[in-house]
Amino acid sequence: MSEQFTSAHSIDYTQLRDFLEAKQWKEADEETGKVMREITNRVTAGWIREEDFAQFPCLALKIINDLWTRYSKGRFGFSVQSRIWESVEDDYLRFGDLVGWRVHYIWQAYSELQFSLDDASVGHLPAAPFYKSDGAAIGWAATLTPKLEDCYADDF
Repeated sequence: MSEQFTSAHSIDYTQLRDFLEAKQWKEADEETGKVMREITNRVTAGWIREEDFAQFPCLALKIINDLWTRYSKGRFGFSVQSRIWESVEDDYLRFGDLVGWRVHYIWQAYSELQFSLDDASVGHLPAAPFYKSDGAAIGWAATLTPKLEDCYADDF
């Protein structure tokens, strides 16, 4: 695909789409974090707070989620993570275990994550929005499901 596409906030998702299409998962994840920090004006801070995600524009969230789920054939994406979150009944430790952000009871630094479709757990990516720029995990998965439900409510 050669067409370029943009949305609200003048964000260009072409690079993200190209990384995902090429199965360059780490680059796509880093681009996702970059785009989301730009949209939330958190570039300098280097991470997104829970309240930023709660106010995240639905169009942007849907574009990012749809790209991830399409190119990973349903293994990655915010909607995949949301289903996992619901299945563990809001238990952040169990969620971290299932998506592979926590291994043997230890939260993984960003550099320790898996960026392979074959090796990563279902729901493992995108991860960059859930990590600070220093590589430490932050926890706001509880905001994910209500936000997605709100954003996709008109699609049903």
